[in-house]
Amino acid sequence: MSTQDIQFLAEASTTNANSSCGVAELPMAESNSMSLVKLPCGVADLQRSEVRHDDGHRAELSGRETDLLRYLAANPDRPISRDEILQQVWHLDPRRLITRTIDMHIANLRGKLHEDPGNPKVLVTVRGQGYMFTGKRCR
Repeated sequence: MSTQDIQFLAEASTTNANSSCGVAELPMAESNSMSLVKLPCGVADLQRSEVRHDDGHRAELSGRETDLLRYLAANPDRPISRDEILQQVWHLDPRRLITRTIDMHIANLRGKLHEDPGNPKVLVTVRGQGYMFTGKRCR
C-alpha cells in the first residue's frame, strides 16, 4: 500500500468516524439498542466497544472493529465482500482502491474473539467471496 493510500484511508477514517453505517438491525440485539452480539464464548458489547469472554477475559475493540463486527453480525451466514465492507463500514468507493486494511481488521478481531487463526469458526473467510459471521463455536 502506498503512502497516499494510507493517508487517504486515515483521512476517510477520521471524516467518517462518527457517521452511521446504516446497517440492518442485529437479530440478536435488543430492538433499539443494537448493542449486544452473542458469541459462542461470550458477548460483544458494541455500545462499550468490548468483547467479554465467558472466562472473564475482556478485549477492547476500536471504533472500526466495532463497526465491522456490527455489520458482519447483522448479516450472519452471508459472505460479505471486501468491496461491500469498504462501502458500508468505511464509506469508501472501492474502485481503484487496493488495500489490506479489511484483512488486518479481521485478523485483529479474530484475535480479540480468541479465534484459532488457522481454523476460525466465528469470522470465516469464504474464498473468492469475502468474510462471513457464523458465530458457531470457539476453541
